[in-house]
Amino acid sequence: MTGKKILAAVFAALVLVKLAFLLLAPAKWLVMAQDFLGYGAVITVFYLILLAIAGYFVFTTMDLVDVAVVMLFTGLLVGLSLIPYAASLQTTVREVAAAGLGKAWLSWAIWIVIAVAVLYRVFARER
Repeated sequence: MTGKKILAAVFAALVLVKLAFLLLAPAKWLVMAQDFLGYGAVITVFYLILLAIAGYFVFTTMDLVDVAVVMLFTGLLVGLSLIPYAASLQTTVREVAAAGLGKAWLSWAIWIVIAVAVLYRVFARER
């Protein structure tokens, strides 16, 4: 099995476990999530490592435009998932807007690099 297929299988398994947990024991999921979020620096490093591993497979085996389309699809799916909670998310949205770039500069930088690279790939002249 290729590295890409292993990552896809891990993703699918984690999604199913998370959704089962949320369906069967939402209170336990919340406690576990709050426990993990108490270790912000460790979680950040962990996510960066996972991002680098997944990014390696994504950007070495797929076309950047295809990656952008998948990211659009994922963003729309996350948005669809959050619509039922729009009223309660307003406070969070205001906090994020007030915090600006300060707390999320690294993810913003990654988003900007990906967006600029996609625009370059889409509008650059073919050679």
